[in-house]
Amino acid sequence: MEKIIDCHFHLWDLKVNYYPWLTDRISENVTRINGDYRSIRKNYLIEDFRKDMAGVDVVAAVHLQADADPADSVSESAWLQSVADSEGNGMPQGFVARGDLRASDAAETIEQHCAFPNLRGLRAEMHPGLGAPADYNPLKDETWLRNLALLEKHKLVLEVRAASPEQTDDVISLIRAHPNINFVFPHLALSIWRDEEAIAAWKQTIRIYGELPNVYLKLSGYGLFGKEWTIDEVRPYVLDCIDAIGPDRLVCGSNYPVDGLAASYARIWETHSTLLDEAGCNAAERAKIFHDNGKRLYRL
Repeated sequence: MEKIIDCHFHLWDLKVNYYPWLTDRISENVTRINGDYRSIRKNYLIEDFRKDMAGVDVVAAVHLQADADPADSVSESAWLQSVADSEGNGMPQGFVARGDLRASDAAETIEQHCAFPNLRGLRAEMHPGLGAPADYNPLKDETWLRNLALLEKHKLVLEVRAASPEQTDDVISLIRAHPNINFVFPHLALSIWRDEEAIAAWKQTIRIYGELPNVYLKLSGYGLFGKEWTIDEVRPYVLDCIDAIGPDRLVCGSNYPVDGLAASYARIWETHSTLLDEAGCNAAERAKIFHDNGKRLYRL
C-alpha cells in the first residue's frame, strides 16, 4: 500500500489530562454512537498507536481533540506538542484542538493554542449543545461567527462536528461566506440519523460540498456502522463520497482507537484501498487521497 497520512486519530493519557467520558461514568451519548466502549477507557499513548499501525506505511498523522476537559482545552494541546517533541519523534505532525467558539474568551484561547507549532485547526460544535435554549443556533450567534473568522487569521482549518440535518442550509451559507477557511467533514459527513429521508438529503448535501472548493471530506468513521460493520455496508456511502467530492479534496483517517472497537487498523486501511479501487481511482488519485491532500490541508 502507498504511503499514508492518517488524518484522524486520537491519543489520551488519563494521568495527564481529564477526559470525562473516559474517567467518569459511562457516557450514554458515546454508547449510543459507538456501543460498549469500556475496553478503551484506559491510556492510549503514542507507543500504542505505533503498535496498532504496524505493517501500514503511515508517514504522518493528525490528531483530533479527544474531548478532554472542556474547561481547559489548552492542556491537551500542550501535552500533544510535548509528545511530538519527545517520544513521538514528530508525531502527531499536526493536531486539531477543541474550540468553543461560543466563549467570550475564545480569541485568547485560540492564541494560546497557536503557541504550539503543530496546531493545525479547531474542532467546533455546530449543533446547539445539550442544555442550550431551544431556539439557540451557533450559526446565528454573533460571538460564534466572530470567533470563527479568527481561523482565517491563524491559517487554521475548521473540523465540523455534529451539525444536525436541519442546519444544512446554514452550514452551506457559512462555508460560502468564508472561502478562505477550509471546512473539514469527518466520517463521510454522515450524521447519526440514517433513515431514508436523511440519507437522501445527505446525498444532495455532499453534491453541494463537491462544488465548494474549501470543503474537504474524510473517509473515516466506519465504526459508526456498528461493531460488526462490513465493507458491503460502507461501500455505497464511500463510493458516493468519492463521486461527489472527487480525488482532490478527500482524505482518509482511522479514527483509532475508537474504531478499534470494531476493526483492526490494517482492516480499516484495506477497506479504504479496496473502495478506492472500486471507484476507479488511478495511482495518482490514490496518492492524493492517501497522502498528498492531507499534507496540503494540514500543512505537514
